[in-house]
Amino acid sequence: MSTKRGRSTFRSAKGRSRWRDSLSSSQRVLVLVGLALFLIVDVILVGLALSANQVPSAERTPRPLVTFNSTPQPAPAPVASAEPTAEPAADGKRFITTIDGQTLWRATAGACASTPAVVERSVDAGTTWTPLATNAFDLRQVLTLTTGEEGELEIIGATGDACAVGGFSSTDAGDTWAPDAALPGEVGYETPDGTSIVVAGQGVGLPCPAVEVISARTDRTVAACAAVMAEWDPTAGAWSTTPYAGVHGLATEGDRLMFVARGVPGCNGLGALAINGVPAAVSSAPLVGCIEGADGSAPAALTIAGQGAWLWVGDRLYRSADGGATWS
Repeated sequence: MSTKRGRSTFRSAKGRSRWRDSLSSSQRVLVLVGLALFLIVDVILVGLALSANQVPSAERTPRPLVTFNSTPQPAPAPVASAEPTAEPAADGKRFITTIDGQTLWRATAGACASTPAVVERSVDAGTTWTPLATNAFDLRQVLTLTTGEEGELEIIGATGDACAVGGFSSTDAGDTWAPDAALPGEVGYETPDGTSIVVAGQGVGLPCPAVEVISARTDRTVAACAAVMAEWDPTAGAWSTTPYAGVHGLATEGDRLMFVARGVPGCNGLGALAINGVPAAVSSAPLVGCIEGADGSAPAALTIAGQGAWLWVGDRLYRSADGGATWS
């Protein structure tokens, strides 16, 4: 058995030697060339296979280029939402008042649940304004801004997280304030939630579904809605209403009523109308002037004193020294 295994091994070795020796030089060259061609073809096939598994360049998502800048770039500003705020009616209302036309006070209504009210004073007839500090009583929402008989500045407002209604007055033009508990029982105002109007300390309800403009003083309360003007008649204990659309601002002084309205024929802006009487016959009020270019879509507030009138609308303050006939 061992001899046969040895012979078999010997024959295999001898056979391989005879095959190699039998090749001529030209045959050896051909063999080497064939092997080289085989390797080249194999490399090409492997390359094609790898490229076939790659994602086409057209389908790739391009990556942003890395840039370097010594100044950090700000993030894009958020786009303002078109959704209304929780209390749009209160936020949009505003107030303005004066005694002599040289010193004026104005306020945004604000809202308890959103942006607090801002109260400002001007001592140069409205050219410049300075905010007044109201943080001492945590004023959130202005309900009425008036001047009293002695020249004091008066505010009925909602304060603190509880949105509690209170009166506050200032005898130094708004530098300091003191609580005035009697004021809410004397001056009319719309409640913070806009569901009723308080006259002489008593809730009297609204003259319409929603009040857009209100002028409330100790002796008179007039309100304007989308299509109605209304004046509280204390003798009858009811609202005296007149159909009238487009009222954008109103003010009273004694028995005189002035209001500005949109859509007045012949006026490219806001028309100024004025009439005497309590309650006023609003439907017969004559046009006394036109505030050309005034924005009829921006919040507005109007105040009058003697022959002077001041209309704060948008970011503009218009003045009249002749009872509303001309404005600048």
